[in-house]
Amino acid sequence: MHPYYDLCIFMLRFNLLQWISLNRSHAEVIVDDEIIFSVFKTVCKKQQNQHNCIPDEHYVQTLFAMSGIEHELERRTLTYTQWNLSATKMENKGWHLMTFIYANAGPLKIKEIKCINHIYYETEFRTEWCRTNSTSIPCFLFARKFSRRASMRLLSEGVVGPFDAAAVLGTPP
Repeated sequence: MHPYYDLCIFMLRFNLLQWISLNRSHAEVIVDDEIIFSVFKTVCKKQQNQHNCIPDEHYVQTLFAMSGIEHELERRTLTYTQWNLSATKMENKGWHLMTFIYANAGPLKIKEIKCINHIYYETEFRTEWCRTNSTSIPCFLFARKFSRRASMRLLSEGVVGPFDAAAVLGTPP
């Protein structure tokens, strides 16, 4: 067992954010780390049945907590996600991201996502308003899980900027 195992488990953070933006000082903390990463490498195995030690969701948050800079993390995701919480899927496989398909991935849906300024946490009965320095801001910058057709629709309709689908697909205009 790794000598820092108990301390890391005690300090383990469950922020569950897979997307993290770093400034230079944050990146230096990660690059300079020789202890916490080795604990995660030893303890968090890919084939592990337990879901309480997932390196890409817990390592940086735990490292920052142990380094005394946890307060510097923005504690919310920038990706909009719709979850399939149906009982049959949950019993068999757990929660799954719903895939945006061609029909529901148009410019209006993206505009709707970008206008969301609060998140309601049903299990906690609370609303969290998205703010930076007391200024109201959109909660989400982008969404996740689009089908190929939905992605091509967003690109070809200019939702994410100018794009020529024919150039990517190799088809003549």
